[in-house]
Amino acid sequence: MRVDTAVWGKQGGVYSGMSTMTAGLPGSVDITNHPLVHDVNAEHAESLSPVERICKRIADSTGAPIALALAIIVQIVWIPIGIITKLDPYPFAFLLTCSNVLQLILIFILAVGARQSSAHAELRAEHDHSSISRLLYHQEVQENVLLSIASKIECDVADIKARIEQLAADDVGP
Repeated sequence: MRVDTAVWGKQGGVYSGMSTMTAGLPGSVDITNHPLVHDVNAEHAESLSPVERICKRIADSTGAPIALALAIIVQIVWIPIGIITKLDPYPFAFLLTCSNVLQLILIFILAVGARQSSAHAELRAEHDHSSISRLLYHQEVQENVLLSIASKIECDVADIKARIEQLAADDVGP
């Protein structure tokens, strides 16, 4: 039986590892290459079109507190200037028109941003599920290797097996 330690490295934004486990153990699996752990943020960013990237930048900046402060400052400054110069007197038709046009444009930009955010969350959930499944499988393989090693060196593993079975029974989902 040979168990080598894993060597991990980052290759092009993707973490990969390689581990070899060969054993003549019952039910053992030869694992020569661990699946890659993807950088979901980079993968999502690469999938965006140029228009979507622009919409994302605009949506990110309009959702910032500085954008709210800027909108408030513009209105606070515009109202007295409009009244004093009589260029845009009360009810401030030009200010309202500009504000409404800007809001109409931003509605669609924010909708695109929300769709992108939803797609990113879905992609992350899929990758997380895949990674967790691989980890659980790897843990199960390690568990079998350890039980086999303990059996070969004639350790009493009945208590350990009972605890593992109890954990498995307790963890049964709905």
